[in-house]
Amino acid sequence: REQDMEKKDQKSTGLMIGAIVAGAVDVILAVLLVLSLLVKTGQGEDLKPELSTEFAENAETYGQVQQNGEYTAQETVQYASGAASAQSNTQEDASNQTAGADGTETTDSGGIYEGFVFPDSNEVALTDSRIQETVTNASLCRRAINEIYARHGYAFTKQENTDFFNQYDWYKNMPKESDMSVVAGRFSSVEKANVEKLQAYEDSKGWS
Repeated sequence: REQDMEKKDQKSTGLMIGAIVAGAVDVILAVLLVLSLLVKTGQGEDLKPELSTEFAENAETYGQVQQNGEYTAQETVQYASGAASAQSNTQEDASNQTAGADGTETTDSGGIYEGFVFPDSNEVALTDSRIQETVTNASLCRRAINEIYARHGYAFTKQENTDFFNQYDWYKNMPKESDMSVVAGRFSSVEKANVEKLQAYEDSKGWS
């Protein structure tokens, strides 16, 4: 009988241990099931970063801009330094000039050549046809001559000429010379020829 009782105790103890192990396994499986559901739920959500208030207004449009396009500049940049740079315009630059309402040619930059009748008269010899097409009155002809002197800082005696060229910083800020012969001595050979041609054209029209 003692042996039978011992066997029964062992059997009940084994059943109890088995029940405990089975319960622990169930708990572990339940925990794993809950974790797997949480992971799936997190993966299925559309997570959005929080934006600061200054970006919130246009947040919907961010990311719609194409970044693979090429930027094309609308205008070219010209660099100039001092009065000497006023003589740097080329004949190629002249092809990009447009005529203003009074016949004055201007450049896109509106810089050191602003207000000139012939912006390139320091380097390009003026042709008869160009003079005839551009210089349509006595005022323009005289200005075309004066601007060559102004380019070299001549201090005009007539107030109307001073007032006109003082509109432009390229002239207003340069050193002035009141001796016309000194200024004329600074002319290039092209400028000398252009002054003579313009003066001859002025005389032929009876504008002098």
